[in-house]
Amino acid sequence: MTPDASQEHLLEILDQIHSGHAILFLGAGSSRLCRRPDGKAGLTGKDLAREILSEINGGLPPPFDVSLMKAAEFYTGVRASARRGLDRFLCDRLEGLQPTVGHLIAASFPWRAVVTTNYNRVVELAWDRAMAAQFATAPLRPVRTDAEILEPDDDNAVIPLYKPHGCISLPGHGASRMVVTSVDYFHSENLRGGMFDALRTLARECTTVFVGYSLDDFTFRNIFYTLQAEQGDWSSRAYSVAPIADPLYLRWLSRAMDRNFKTTVLDDTFDGFMLRLAAARGPLEGTLRDAVAERWDTARADNGDYLAGLRPGDTP
Repeated sequence: MTPDASQEHLLEILDQIHSGHAILFLGAGSSRLCRRPDGKAGLTGKDLAREILSEINGGLPPPFDVSLMKAAEFYTGVRASARRGLDRFLCDRLEGLQPTVGHLIAASFPWRAVVTTNYNRVVELAWDRAMAAQFATAPLRPVRTDAEILEPDDDNAVIPLYKPHGCISLPGHGASRMVVTSVDYFHSENLRGGMFDALRTLARECTTVFVGYSLDDFTFRNIFYTLQAEQGDWSSRAYSVAPIADPLYLRWLSRAMDRNFKTTVLDDTFDGFMLRLAAARGPLEGTLRDAVAERWDTARADNGDYLAGLRPGDTP
């Protein structure tokens, strides 16, 4: 994504954010560049599926690729530990992932709500650090079950973090379990019906920014198409942000999503998009600038050409 080509979209998104009418949806791609203290990187759904297959294949590389849902079902069918073992594996692999500059910058915006289908706690950690450094616009309140749903907050004193697919902080808790297998997906709206109702209401009222989702991914389609179909159309334009390598694929996808779903496709990484969004708002300042500068070398190495022309403390 070139800054000039996207500037109009960035300003539109900023206007919606600051008017209190923007939701941030974070998929697996948003935490792909996160790292654990041991250096292991974050995972897409496909990456996690491969690790699950390797685990049940005695540590050997899997001889084929399947979806995360199918890999989870293989695990519960092959391993004696079944679902408990799967939950432990997911917790061990996803615990401790650290936020990137994109997550930290995201905490500096007054989102109406944040939604993530990731099981990890990267967003919570980012907001904790942003609150401690005093550049978060408001505290974040995780909503992992219907019992944790907040009353509407017109003053934006708290930003709800909806986790409709559960969280590693609540593994194996019956109706609060993580949504991983096809059976989980089938029952997901029964497990968290109140949360999905809240998301439908928000989608009717707000601009929705999807980051880190493959448009071919079942998780994305399940949420995106359900929300879009139930309200007939987005009340405001939706955006889908992800790195797309092939120019022809990007052109065709952009036209299809714009015409069919009133959704603008932006070719960018999570970190690149957040840096450009912040740059459109103005230069990074204070402790946010310091936090980004501290992680800048890693961000440049991880994001490649997508950070070309960007600097940690200034507008490009």
